[in-house]
Amino acid sequence: MIDVGCGGPDGTRYLADALNHWRLQPADCRTVVLTHSHPDHMGAIEWLLKHAQPKIFIHELDLKGAVDPSHLNLTFDIPLAIKTCASHPGFEEFAGLDILDYFNGTGCRMGQITDLQVIDEGDRLNLGKYLFEVIHTPGHSPGHISLYDPDKGLLLPGDVVGAIPAWYTPASGGLTGYLASLDKLAAAESSLILPAHGSIIHNPADAIEWVRSKLLERETKILEILGDRNQSFMELNAALFPSVLTQFFPGSGIIESHILKLEGEERISRRDGKIFRLDCR
Repeated sequence: MIDVGCGGPDGTRYLADALNHWRLQPADCRTVVLTHSHPDHMGAIEWLLKHAQPKIFIHELDLKGAVDPSHLNLTFDIPLAIKTCASHPGFEEFAGLDILDYFNGTGCRMGQITDLQVIDEGDRLNLGKYLFEVIHTPGHSPGHISLYDPDKGLLLPGDVVGAIPAWYTPASGGLTGYLASLDKLAAAESSLILPAHGSIIHNPADAIEWVRSKLLERETKILEILGDRNQSFMELNAALFPSVLTQFFPGSGIIESHILKLEGEERISRRDGKIFRLDCR
């Protein structure tokens, strides 16, 4: 099984129904590969372990989130969101936010597990009729992995490619990590993508390029907003994300990811709480 979905009653019912559809029992599961340790991908692991004893694989950089789910507050960059947003009017309710409480409230409870086996870039997993190569694809999560079977041209990209671009924060690999991950997936030259979110993709190259274009489109918008004027972090955040909730998360992490990339390229700079373009000076 590649990922197990949300915890909580609805998520585990969905998983049980899916197994029943394929005339499988939970005990039939011998192996679980987790693309990353987010609630919608591994929340149901505790339910599964009540019925099965599979080997469970995860990348080392996402191991902490699986063993101690409170660590997700760091990889989701919640401290950054609190630092940049919580002192502003309208954000008071988020000052003490815990990401696990948030997911519990949405009905997608996070799971926890300590007995895992670590996998890394270049490892191979022989799963039934498939021989998958592990590709480390951070950006959305520090230890996010994709799986590629070169003989079948099959790519399982987790959240990196799908119906919408995944959110990204500096602690999870940021924009630079995400773009590098897309480069790796493009180099795989797959013929079929099964995304974690969205429909089957029959034109992988176009789908990967579409995600890249959306990420860079956001960068272009940031530069246009800056123009020849100084802007604060929150002014940029509000210009790109419409609601207080999305400004807090994932907006703060996404904006910071773009700022770090553009600072590294010496295209923008920060001074006295303001951000400005260097190429307009």
